[in-house]
Amino acid sequence: MDEILEKMDKLLERGEAGIVQTSAGERILVTGGETVPLLQGGKFLRKIFFEKYKIFLNPSEVQNLIGYLEICPLSDTTVYETAKRIYSGKDCWAYELDKDSGECVVITPDDFYMGEVPNVIFKHSADYANQIEPDWNVEIESIFPLIHAHFNLTDERQEKLLVLYLVTAFWGMNIHHPVLILTGEKGSSKSTTMRKLERLIDPKKSDLCGLPKGSDGLELRLSNTYFVTLDNLSYIRRNVSDTLARAVTGGSVTKRALYENTKEIVLDIKAIVAMNGVSLVAKESDLLDRSLILELSRISSSEIKTEEQLWEKFEQDRPKILSCIFQTLSIVLFDKEEPTISKRIRLADFHTACVKVGKVLGMSEKDVSDLLWENQSKVNRQSVEQDIVACCLIELMNRRSNYVNSVSGLLKDLGEIAYRNNIVSSTLPKTPNHLSNRLSKVKSNLQSEYGICYNIANVGTFKQITIQKIN
Repeated sequence: MDEILEKMDKLLERGEAGIVQTSAGERILVTGGETVPLLQGGKFLRKIFFEKYKIFLNPSEVQNLIGYLEICPLSDTTVYETAKRIYSGKDCWAYELDKDSGECVVITPDDFYMGEVPNVIFKHSADYANQIEPDWNVEIESIFPLIHAHFNLTDERQEKLLVLYLVTAFWGMNIHHPVLILTGEKGSSKSTTMRKLERLIDPKKSDLCGLPKGSDGLELRLSNTYFVTLDNLSYIRRNVSDTLARAVTGGSVTKRALYENTKEIVLDIKAIVAMNGVSLVAKESDLLDRSLILELSRISSSEIKTEEQLWEKFEQDRPKILSCIFQTLSIVLFDKEEPTISKRIRLADFHTACVKVGKVLGMSEKDVSDLLWENQSKVNRQSVEQDIVACCLIELMNRRSNYVNSVSGLLKDLGEIAYRNNIVSSTLPKTPNHLSNRLSKVKSNLQSEYGICYNIANVGTFKQITIQKIN
């Protein structure tokens, strides 16, 4: 073991490896242009020693080496910031184009240029790929015809919504981005659309992936990747839906450190997520309320292109689309003026960002807000339609404006409605408490879209529910 520690010291002395610290207090191992958090660096250390000295470290040696590096002096006392693809600081924004040269598109309050960003470490996933250089000889307004040419959305309003989503996807992790859900019948190029978005936002070496097996794989991907795509889904489990909903607003998970019994590592799982499927795979209201739904139309046989033709044309226009996005961001990123918005959706900072982007692209606040609220209305309807309790409640209130009963009585009435509509009784809650919990999940959706609101209060020995239907 002493020999291994001596060899590590030589690597540190020669500058072939280094230990730096982030603003969050995390130690980062840096070598050969690659970076990795120290507690996750077991595989990395094995690779270094095998390449340099032809030594294959066993688990015990890796554990001891990590422990040794935890108390080593820092190679550089500078406190670094970390980012995935996009760094968004108080006075600087940067999009990494090339990890080998460190070249970025950089925007500050006073400047807009191509160059490197000091004191920022960009973390790279295993399938990270460099981005192409934008074509700066293009007007910002060109983004609309370019999007129309390469994305077969159902109408112009959906295209505008995609433009707003696409530009704000480059904003960085200081705003909450909705989960993008692409829907459409078979042959509507959902996977191809996802590939195009991935090449624009966060290119990868690998092709599209489905849902990883087990929660660990999904959490790791959300932690390491800026733009996470989940292709061709037919169903997602409740725990996966909850994890994706948390990824929108940000969250953390703890894991046992490799080769350790008592140490933990913390993974931040905030990321931008996009998924597709023939049907709407998101079922839980928590995830749907954080979603942006775009519908693709089926491509007619006369418009079908070969793969070579399709990608040749897209790659010609990709630098132009990127240029439009970066030029737009250079105007809005450090605009401190708060727009006047009469009513915001749940993801309020995303709404504000969209209004600022829309203003640069010639759209009024009302135009942008209408698009976002149309999507919210679609989300409300989908949330209700996916819930049997909500559907039965809508039928219950179809010909009345008021309903007062005990929660147990309501459960009985909903059961009768389900029986008349040939709905399997097992899909309904079994107890009044479970019914109350189910109703609370779609309460805001029922009120926003159908004007149905309710209140539950303790009356004597039972719970009374009062339901009103408001025009």
